[in-house]
Parts: sequence; C-alpha cells; structure tokens
Amino acid sequence: MSQHLATALPESPLSERHIRILDAAEGVFARSGFHVATMQDVAAEAGMSPGNLYRYFNSKDAIIAGMAERDRSTIAADFAGLCPSKGSLLDQLEEIGRKHLVRQPREKAVIALQIWAEAARNEQMASMCADIEGSLMEGLIAAISEAKRNGELPATLDEQSFLLAISMMADGFFCRRGIEPHFDAEAGADVLFRSMRTLARTMLLPEIETQP
Repeated sequence: MSQHLATALPESPLSERHIRILDAAEGVFARSGFHVATMQDVAAEAGMSPGNLYRYFNSKDAIIAGMAERDRSTIAADFAGLCPSKGSLLDQLEEIGRKHLVRQPREKAVIALQIWAEAARNEQMASMCADIEGSLMEGLIAAISEAKRNGELPATLDEQSFLLAISMMADGFFCRRGIEPHFDAEAGADVLFRSMRTLARTMLLPEIETQP
C-alpha cells in the first residue's frame, strides 16, 4: 500500500463512474485477491479501458482505500441515524447488523478478510480499519448512553465490555461468512442478535460494596 490511500475519493458525492468502478473492483478482488488482481482486470469488469480507469483511481491502493471509505461513510450514516423515536435501540442495532452482515453479498465478507490481513502488516491499512471501527463505536456509544438514560438498557450496563463483545461477535460472523461458502448467514445472525440482547441485560458493572 502507498500514499495513495490518503486520496482515494473525491469530497463530493460519488459519481456513477466511481460507483461502477468500486462495485467492479469488489467482484474482482473477491475472486482473485488484492495482490493477484490487476487494474486491467478491474477495468474489464467495469466495462472501460484501463486508461479511463486511471482517470478515476490511479492505483489498486486507491481503489482499496475508496472501497473502505465508502463502507466507512455508509456505516457512519447508519449509526448516526440511531434515534429513540425510531423504536428500541436493540431493534435498530439488529436491523443495521442484518443490513451489513446478512443482506450484503458474501463478497463483502471475503474482501473484509483480505483488508484485515493486509492491516496486520500495513500501518495505513490498519489506520483505515481503525477509522471504520471508530465511526461505528462513536455512534454506538452515543446511542447506548441515551438508551441507559431512558431506561431501555440497564443503568449499570458495562457498555465498554458490551461493545467489545458485540464487535468481536460481528467480526467472527464476518470471518465465518467469508471463509465458509455455505455458511447459513440467517441462522448465524439469529444467534448473534439473541446473544446481543442477552448481553445487554446481563453484562453489568460489578456492584460496589459500601462500608457499614
């Protein structure tokens, strides 16, 4: 990866051509992997010439960063939209979770595994992953605090442990979906979200004993 990671997408909304390229790249990278796939492969998948592709993204690194930024923006918008007026927080979290974990094509999970593997040895990729995680956690922390204030969640919920637990469960779900072609995403999601609801009731801060 290179300095192109920092300049992947325009600040304005994505054009139809940017979207077409990113969608094509997801298919190519899911089939071939980041390192084997070429810009020519992406151009062919997008139905354009390599020269035209380079007008929008000047490297594979820039395309990968563009994919990650698109996902980060979508996740940030979803969690920013959490609101008590829309119903139970846990119901809203389940809906967002099913949107990203189940209803998205399996290729998303395959690519996520490649990004995580790359992040283990690449600081810039690790920073992009941290940005995505930060967007997710920022929205969750605000929503959970409000749910504790309005009584939907226990006031003594250990929110840091709760967030860590559901984050690790979601990551594990994505790993299973990416690795196992016949993984039952619907059944897995049912287990994940039942577990989330149980943890929301039981993962409480320890009681502080008072001296007599």
